[in-house]
Amino acid sequence: MKFWENDTIAAISTPIGESGIGIVRISGPKALEIAQEVFRDKKLNKTKIRNFLSHSVHYGFVINPESGEKIDEVILVLMKKPQTYTREDTVEFNCHGGILSLRKVLEAVINCGARMAEPGEFTKRAFLNGRIDLSQAEAVIDLIQAKTERSLSSSLAQLGGNLKRKITDLRSRLIEISAEIEAPMDFPDQDIKEISPKKVEENISYLLKGVNSLIETLDYGKILKEGINALIVGKANVGKSSLFNTLLRENRAIVTHLPGTTRDTIEELVNIKGIAFKIIDTAGLKDPENVIEKISIKKMMKHLKEARLILAMFDASVPLSSEDKEVIREINKGKNENKKVIVIENKIDLGEKINREKLFSLLDIKDSTKMSLKEKIGIEELEEKLARAATEGLVIPENGVVINNVRQANQLNRAKQALEQVSLGLKKKITYDFLTVDLKDALDSLGEITGDSISEEIINDIFSRFCIGK
Repeated sequence: MKFWENDTIAAISTPIGESGIGIVRISGPKALEIAQEVFRDKKLNKTKIRNFLSHSVHYGFVINPESGEKIDEVILVLMKKPQTYTREDTVEFNCHGGILSLRKVLEAVINCGARMAEPGEFTKRAFLNGRIDLSQAEAVIDLIQAKTERSLSSSLAQLGGNLKRKITDLRSRLIEISAEIEAPMDFPDQDIKEISPKKVEENISYLLKGVNSLIETLDYGKILKEGINALIVGKANVGKSSLFNTLLRENRAIVTHLPGTTRDTIEELVNIKGIAFKIIDTAGLKDPENVIEKISIKKMMKHLKEARLILAMFDASVPLSSEDKEVIREINKGKNENKKVIVIENKIDLGEKINREKLFSLLDIKDSTKMSLKEKIGIEELEEKLARAATEGLVIPENGVVINNVRQANQLNRAKQALEQVSLGLKKKITYDFLTVDLKDALDSLGEITGDSISEEIINDIFSRFCIGK
């Protein structure tokens, strides 16, 4: 018997706070028994919950079994194993969403024999009971934390088993080739023909191609999951805060005609074309007049070094100033292949006096985005450029299989290294019995992605990142 099979767990599964509905979830072998102790029908009669149909809904009350006192008016949802999230008997009490009522319902359930669930334990049980694999379990938390339509779609695809199927295919091929290599060694008296090195190499090439195709999606997956920082820089009063507010569709930053209105960096998350951008508004670059401005500019310089995407703003209605040239120098200092710069010429409604040829030459660019934030010109073009810049050069898979966490990527890289060792061994004509060690390492590495071969410590670490109640 598995260690959790005698355990019944319970938790509040909705965010703590005031809301229309809050849910207390119970899962385990005594879920129905415990629910029967605390639930009464609309006439306050005790009911035989075990006789209810699975996946049925019932109106009534949760009471304190000792005093008979009503705790809350509820809807009971009954789900009998195995057709449940955890593959265990599960009961959910849909209560009023107040903090006190939810806690009192949970307390009554625990007093009747349940224990408080650990973070992620419901999903952990779904994994341990074979309903989902580890990659699907990780997709659950990604789904909860999804910030955009693209990240939501990617998480749903992984939850649906896209990555599981890909890894299973690769592992099946590995197991097959390993069996063909080991069979003649394990059963020498059976006269089993030894597999040719050419066939082994063909299979290893197929496996390496599959593993590499997944590794290549990591950068795109991380952007879907975490988003990308976009830093707005420029001299004072160029329109940085106006751009910040425009992208957010709200007046988050204070905007005035006075230079230096923004003293500190302001950050907000915004969904642009299905990608999460953390837009960072910074203090304008100017000669600091006091200690506060010195600190603000120092913070801006730090962000400038770290940012992967820079929105460099210039005032198109005036010639390039010394402050503009200082902005350009600072941008050029940190330029590298991973840093992208989108140049914005703002205030085109006031006429264009900027030396565009010189601007392009100094920044080594070929185009810019002409805007008038006041007249709402160029906003759609800028958003298109932002979306392109975020995904430019990244592998966007057509089949929707995306790697988006470091744990999965590390295991794929381990599998890749092991497979490359096999390929190298074949070229050096190393005997098959030595190659099987690397094949086993590749198999185990892929198995750690799905949970087919993984330690209890890693499982516990993964599920500890979940919220209680999920």
